[in-house]
Amino acid sequence: MKNDRSSPSKRCAMAVIALVTSLNAYGAGPRLVAEMFTATTANMTPAGVNLRMQVIQWQEAAARTEVVATLAAGTDASTPLAKLPTVGYVWPNGSPVGYSVKYASHATEPNGNERVTLVTDKRLGSYDFKGWSVATAAGSDKPYSVIELELNSAGTGTGTLSLGGEVLLDEAAGTVALKPGAPSLLTNVKREANQADKGSHP
Repeated sequence: MKNDRSSPSKRCAMAVIALVTSLNAYGAGPRLVAEMFTATTANMTPAGVNLRMQVIQWQEAAARTEVVATLAAGTDASTPLAKLPTVGYVWPNGSPVGYSVKYASHATEPNGNERVTLVTDKRLGSYDFKGWSVATAAGSDKPYSVIELELNSAGTGTGTLSLGGEVLLDEAAGTVALKPGAPSLLTNVKREANQADKGSHP
C-alpha cells in the first residue's frame, strides 16, 4: 500500500481548503439528511475513531454510472471526481473537516440485509498527519475511499473500507464494490434517526 508522504504544511493547506469547501456547502442553509449512519474504526490504524456518515440523497442510476466512469478514468477523466455533485459527508470524530461523498447507493442483499456503499472524493485519513492504514491487508491505494456497510433489519451491523480491500468497478452496471473477503474495519455500525443537517459535525 502506498503511503501519503505529503509534508505537514501541505496537509494543513489541504485541510483548510476542505474546511472552506465544507462551510460553503453548508452556507446555503439547513439541508435535509436522507440517512445518517455511525460507525467506529477497528482492526486498523487509527482504531476507535467514530465516523458519522450523512447521505443527503441517494443517487439515481445515471448519476452513479457517471461517478463510476470517472473513477475508472482516473486522471484522464473529463470531469474530476471532486467536481461531481456532493451527495453526503463523512465526519471523523474530533476532525475539523469532513469528506465529501460523491457516490451513495443502497440495496437489499439476498440474505435480507441492506448494503450501503459510499465513495468519498478523498482518501479517508488524508488530512491526518500519519494517515490511515491497515497492516494485515493489501488494500486499495486509490486517492478516494470506498465505504461498505451491511445492516440487518434492526439497522445495525458491520462495515469495511477500501483501505483493506480491492475496489471493483463495473462501468456497465454503474456499481462500486469491494472484493469479497475484505476485513471488517468498521464496528458498531448503526442507522441513526433522520434529522435536519445544520452543518454541525462531531
